Order: sequence, then C-alpha cells, then structure tokens
Amino acid sequence: MSRKEGALSRIAAAALVLGACSRERPTEADPPPRAQPALSAAPVASAAPASPPASAADPLRRELLRAPITSASIVGWHRPGLFRVTIERRDPPGSAPALLFLSLAENPVVWRRSLAFERLAWALGARVVPAAVLRRIGTGELGALFAGQKDLRDYLARHAVVQNDGTVDALMFAPGRGEGAEAWRVPAGRDVTLEHSLEAETWARWAASPEPLLGENSALLADYVETLVLDYLSGNVLRRGLHLDPAGSAIHLTDNRSAFPAKVEPRALDVLLARLRPVARFPRGLERALLALDRERARALFVSGPFETWLLPPRTLVDLDERRKSLLTLIAARIAERGDAAVLCL
Repeated sequence: MSRKEGALSRIAAAALVLGACSRERPTEADPPPRAQPALSAAPVASAAPASPPASAADPLRRELLRAPITSASIVGWHRPGLFRVTIERRDPPGSAPALLFLSLAENPVVWRRSLAFERLAWALGARVVPAAVLRRIGTGELGALFAGQKDLRDYLARHAVVQNDGTVDALMFAPGRGEGAEAWRVPAGRDVTLEHSLEAETWARWAASPEPLLGENSALLADYVETLVLDYLSGNVLRRGLHLDPAGSAIHLTDNRSAFPAKVEPRALDVLLARLRPVARFPRGLERALLALDRERARALFVSGPFETWLLPPRTLVDLDERRKSLLTLIAARIAERGDAAVLCL
C-alpha cells in the first residue's frame, strides 16, 4: 500500500471511530400504554394502519396491511408476542404465510424499532430485511383468531397493550425478502451466528478483499455488507446471528428488535466497527442512497406525523446522521484509493 493509500485508510478509520464515540443522550419517553380491556370474541374491524415507506398502492405492503388474517399460531413461549399467521391475499387470490408481532406490556413499542430498521433498509435499497408494516388489530379479531386457545387468550388479555380505540399495535411482516412473489415464500436454511462461525469468517474475508476471491458468492457478500451497514447505522450492537438461505444465496434479517437502542456504549459499537472497517467493496447504490438520507429525509421516514406515531426520538436521528457521515467518509476513502467502479461493485 502506498503512503497516500495508507493515509486515506487511516482517515476513514478515524472518521468511523469518531462517529462511534458520540454517546447517545436520554431520549423522550415513549407514550404510556392505555388501559387493557379483555379480549372479546366479537368481530371488530382493524383500525387504519400507519403509512408504509412505499406508497399505499404498493402491492406487497397493501396485502400485509389489509388482507384478512385467517389463522394464527404462536412461534413459541420464549417469544410470546410473535405469531405465524395465514392471510387471505387478493392479488393473486389465495392463502399466504406472514409473521405478526403483537405489542405487549413488557415492551409496548418494540415494534417501532423493528419498523424503523425496515424503513432504513428500504431507504438504502437493502434487500436483506423483509417488508413490514404497522397493522392495528381489533381485540375482537384477536379473540376470534385464538378461540379455543384459552391459555393464549388469557395471556393476551393480561399482557396485550390495547389502545383506547380497542386495537392492538402489531408489526406484520412478510416471511421472505423482496417485493414480488418471493416475499411470500418461507426461506429454507438455518440460523448463523456472526461471531466465530465459518460462514461469517468466510464473508468477512471476501469483504476485505479488493478483488473477487476464488469461490466467492457475490450475492451473499452483498447481503453481508448490507447487514454490517444497517447494524452500524442503527447501533444494533446486540445482533448475534442471522438467517442464511444457502439455496437462495440470501441472508434474511427478521429479528430486528434490538436496532436503534436508546443508548449505545462506544465499546459495544467497536464490535460493529471492527467488522466494517476492513470492507473494500460495497453495493453499487449505497453511496448515492446514503447521500440522499440527510436529516430532512430521515425525519420524513421516522418522525413524520404526530408525536405518538414517531418511530425514533430526535436524538437518535442525530446519531444516525453522524454514523451516516462516517460511513460516507469510509466509502469516499476507498473510492479515492481504487476508484468508483472497483469499490461500488456489489
């Protein structure tokens, strides 16, 4: 490496470190949950959901928002608010799987961070996060879905956060990634840890190479870099793994509850930085998308509308912007060393 290239790399690394060292300040308290009436078996229509990141005409998100839910089963008592559901799609007609995460008293607004993470991925053109929407479901609809499941009905009657209009906030998301028919397919594969796994070590080696390596899978590499970028920007220091679909050469990030925490310790963020600093190649549209994600655009994505609809507190937007600028500095340094075509090539 030449003296100039070494200096640029040190500048880029310093920018990332400085971006990581800005401590998050206390944030505004989330609005308190309302009283919780018991679940009723009487059918009640769902309230109008919040707008998705794409237009209301987006076919995938429209189905997630409006398609009737015909069945639901709990994923497991280790995650009592998460359900596998079946919806009745209209275009094309037929049943399709989806996932539903209900708002519970233990963490009534956890869906906000997950939805913010999905919107961040959407804004950056990242493919690794399935489409998600906020859907407000009536207690009567829930009661009908869980008829005959007394233990579950009793649990939700005690723990579900029911709003004054008789609805429960829920994050509804597609089982697969993408915007077309593939979004409705449940991915095969397995969960992979990001620490000390052969897969993650292989991806990291690919990412650090300026040139494609023998046996490299460019689709998986792009997904891995997207994962690093999204977790760094959102301060998601608690992610331990991801879902790998080897047959589809795809990574799926479905559990994003730990994104955008109220406070991120610099030492914890160092783990993300250690994975991101060596990256030599990035997705083609990433730099352009990061430049477009200025503070005005971030406010439109995360804090538009009245306070109770905000996905993130204003201080978190400041931290997001600082990390965005640090990442742009890293990419700019890589481009100065090797050129756009060699760096923005995934």
